[in-house]
Amino acid sequence: MILLISVLSAGAQSKEPVLMVVNGKEVTRSEFEYAFNKNRGNVSDEGETVEEYLKMYIDFKLKVAEAEYLQLDTLTSFKEEYKKDRDQLAESYLTIPNYVENEAYKIYAKDSATIGKDGFLQVSHIFFPLKQRSEAADIALAKANVAEAYEMLSNGKSFDEVVNHFGISPRMAAPFEIIRGQVYAEFENTAYALADGEFSQPIETPAGYHVVMRLSSRPFGSFEEYRPAIIKMLEQQDIRESARIKRGYELAEEFGGNMTPQEALAREDSLLETKYPEFGNLMREYHDGLLFFEVSTREVWDKAAKDEEGLVKFFNKNKKKYVFDSPRYRGAVLHANSQENLEMLKSMLVDKKHAEYKSVIEAELPKDSVNSVRVEIGVFAQGDNAWVDKSVFGVGEGGKHRRGFNYVDVVGEVIAAPQVYTDVKGSVTADYQKYLEEKWLQKLRKKYKVKVNKEVLKTVNNHD
Repeated sequence: MILLISVLSAGAQSKEPVLMVVNGKEVTRSEFEYAFNKNRGNVSDEGETVEEYLKMYIDFKLKVAEAEYLQLDTLTSFKEEYKKDRDQLAESYLTIPNYVENEAYKIYAKDSATIGKDGFLQVSHIFFPLKQRSEAADIALAKANVAEAYEMLSNGKSFDEVVNHFGISPRMAAPFEIIRGQVYAEFENTAYALADGEFSQPIETPAGYHVVMRLSSRPFGSFEEYRPAIIKMLEQQDIRESARIKRGYELAEEFGGNMTPQEALAREDSLLETKYPEFGNLMREYHDGLLFFEVSTREVWDKAAKDEEGLVKFFNKNKKKYVFDSPRYRGAVLHANSQENLEMLKSMLVDKKHAEYKSVIEAELPKDSVNSVRVEIGVFAQGDNAWVDKSVFGVGEGGKHRRGFNYVDVVGEVIAAPQVYTDVKGSVTADYQKYLEEKWLQKLRKKYKVKVNKEVLKTVNNHD
């Protein structure tokens, strides 16, 4: 029962105007406004009035009341799902705002200052390594080799030809990327002095002798380009926990300075719903939404889908409502890898009812037949299946053969109107759901008392 009254005594005790009471539970004006305005933003038709939405919102709250009566909010699955949602949302209130983002940008700015001017170089080198205390003969050989390599390149030999000539391993000659400060100064200065595509004269580093080939260069990218990698690195360093602890120190100061960061965070967490109205609204929405979904699944959606007897009775009672705009083919499309298997499959189904097809196939078809036959069972309108179009409606050339299944036939019958509910199962199930829901709501309206303050209703979205 819904009562319209001018004043609710419960509302007089609250600073926030109470719009209605559902089963003894207050619904404030701000809560309703949050739901109404959010709903209007999610639909294309913004002409829905407050009064129209109120009826739907009352139905929603009645279902939530029933879920609470059934103690669905005490289920472990509900508690875990709700906690997961709340923890995710609370995170932004329990960390320094933009802390992770700011730390990421600091790293980017530092790297940009170091790398940004000269960028990255892709290089290769013809390299003759030397040990720290090489013999004079080894040093002389390395000098001779690097001079010869340079001469070969200068005379037009390709980089690969020179590498092969000296038997340098592919790994040693493979391209690699460098930035300032990563390699020996002699190598770095030489590489950055070259233009893309140029090679250097022989140079010496503490590692040996080189001819450096600069292949390409690229500038240091934007923050947006590097952000994902930097964030990933920071998260591996537990940056979010650092952000929480820093926020904990701030909160401890706000609460008087006599708390540890962890204690301050716990206290703030307990106050979020009252301290931040937007958080409270969203968590109430999550809470009620989870309960609404669970109780609706139990009372309507699952019941409609699984209630075979109820669907049959509903269809038979409303049979005139369900019509075809054109004939349908109720049957199966058979695919096989041989004519023999096709005939075998067809003989199994030809004298059976459409509703029996699936059970017959499961019972009689050999388990290893998955590679020899395929079956599509349904109620087909013209245009639904190319093989049905060709074989039954005389339209088109048929569909594409499935790979390895070159033999196709159909079995079934043409029907002018639905004969059993499965002929229009989707429509019947949807209508049956609506029927069950309305019956359920009628019970809930009698079971739970609803009081609406019509004076507060007038002020929805119309107050200071």
